[in-house]
Amino acid sequence: MVSVERLIDEHAQISARSDALMRAVTTASPTMLRTMIVGLDTELAAHLATEDLEVYPHLLAKGDLAQREAAEIAMGDFDQLAAQWRAYVDEWTADEIESDHELFIEASKRVLSALSARVRIENEILYPLALASGTITLREASARVMAG
Repeated sequence: MVSVERLIDEHAQISARSDALMRAVTTASPTMLRTMIVGLDTELAAHLATEDLEVYPHLLAKGDLAQREAAEIAMGDFDQLAAQWRAYVDEWTADEIESDHELFIEASKRVLSALSARVRIENEILYPLALASGTITLREASARVMAG
């Protein structure tokens, strides 16, 4: 079972990469920006796979009606964000960044802002619901064993 501790730590890493990308959009080379996008995409994909396997299906199965409804709404919204993110990653190659840098900056602001909102919603609403329903644990098993 995954822990809220691990999920929030992964969110912190994703947010740090996202913030670094946003800071770099005006100064970094197109090649560096593309490298940053790919790095964020890789980290995000691993995190989403964990959520898709270990959080949301269990929350939908174990949560009460309000928890299940919150998860369903969030998952629908997150599916839209996933599509936007995929389009952003696919579209913004180094060549595309170089050819329309201003549009790249605007696209980055939009998608990274939406990603930040998702992180906030999960940290503040969905993870506490998952914790309350027993879908996730507070800490990783190794931390629990050491503390015990």
